[in-house]
Amino acid sequence: MKIIIIGAGEVGFQLAKVLSQENQDITVIENDSDKCIHASEQLDVAVLQGSGTSGRILIEAGVKDADIVVAATDIDEVNIVICMLARKLSQAKTIARVRNHEYTNHKGVITPEQLGIDLMINPEQEVAREIIQLVRQASATELLTFGDEKLQLLGLRITSRVAPAVGKTLRELSFGYPKLPFRVVAIDRQKKTIIPKGEDWIHLNDTLYIISQKEVIPDVLKMTGKENEKLNDVMILGGGKIGRFVAQELEQKVRVKLIESNKEKSQRIAEQLSKTLVISGDGTDYDLLAREDVMNMDCYIALTQDDENNIISSLLAKHLGVKRVIVLVNKLMYLPIIFTIGIDATFSKALSTVDAILRFIRRGKVLTVSSFKNIDAEIIEFVVSEGAKITKTELSKVKFAGDAIVGAIIRDDKVLIPIGSTRILPNDKTIVFAVPEAVNDVEKFFS
Repeated sequence: MKIIIIGAGEVGFQLAKVLSQENQDITVIENDSDKCIHASEQLDVAVLQGSGTSGRILIEAGVKDADIVVAATDIDEVNIVICMLARKLSQAKTIARVRNHEYTNHKGVITPEQLGIDLMINPEQEVAREIIQLVRQASATELLTFGDEKLQLLGLRITSRVAPAVGKTLRELSFGYPKLPFRVVAIDRQKKTIIPKGEDWIHLNDTLYIISQKEVIPDVLKMTGKENEKLNDVMILGGGKIGRFVAQELEQKVRVKLIESNKEKSQRIAEQLSKTLVISGDGTDYDLLAREDVMNMDCYIALTQDDENNIISSLLAKHLGVKRVIVLVNKLMYLPIIFTIGIDATFSKALSTVDAILRFIRRGKVLTVSSFKNIDAEIIEFVVSEGAKITKTELSKVKFAGDAIVGAIIRDDKVLIPIGSTRILPNDKTIVFAVPEAVNDVEKFFS
């Protein structure tokens, strides 16, 4: 597939990185010379310096033969113009990263369809939805749902030496819980990604990525030494688009406090949110946090545009006794250190946007695709094609070219957690976990 990506910022760079690892034909267009050099040095893609709003540059990049054009610059209007130009010059599908709700709203004056754009993605809305979903499952570091929410994938960090899972192989763990339908599909161990097999051991401080039926999640939590904690009180730092959206959703069921440093903005937010208590102040002020009773919060969520403020404020909240802190990280270079300093979960607008774009690129027999935030692996939900290679033999005999594992199957609305003797049938929905290098080979098995 030939894909042109305009913009080599966080979103464009990460998207190009994922797709190039899958051996797609990628061309990146970027105006900034430093970003061009960085992309050329770090990625195995073609890089062209210039403006994506130039028809000449788009033609030079091969737009006439492109399957998809992704406009991922920082300016909404530039992204819209790029997509309109690409539509005039080619038959390519177009994707625009757009933050202004007036553009992304399908009831707006001008709709995406009228602009000739196949998909508009609002980064703030994408990440806010993910945060809300995770907050409601209080013990996890990551949470994804599949199969119309019949299945949940949780990232669970093993922090207790007495957790039943510690010191066992995956095979022993499976035998110990014969009636519990679950599968460990990935392990993060000291920043090393493991797609595990039955003989792999579980260690203290591992983060296990476990897929299971939604109704048995409380039992999965106990197995890893967790409890399904109740959420009653949440404090949010930052009254930007993400903070307001999260507060608006959560205030319907829990008590919410929101801290905003800008006094005028905090007054406007207080008028918009009916049940949230809005506080004007600095989230890195230790006395303010203590005075506003942060120690009795069940969850603290830092959502400002300043990574350093988010991290410092969250560490202060943790020091004051908050059980769980969640941080928005804008600079992806911070992600590797987040868990080592005591933060429980993290989100990135860039990664959430990349996931949304990948879901569109792989639509058809691929229902969804997501990336783990903390490990180098992807989750893909396939509909199995008639005559697909994966249907020819039982799973224990399937040999993928790279590390990959089938985590779950949905057949006739029934959820199956597969074992070695399981056979996949045409039209099954399957959730597969793979390192990026294995994705292309995996797709061949299912198509």
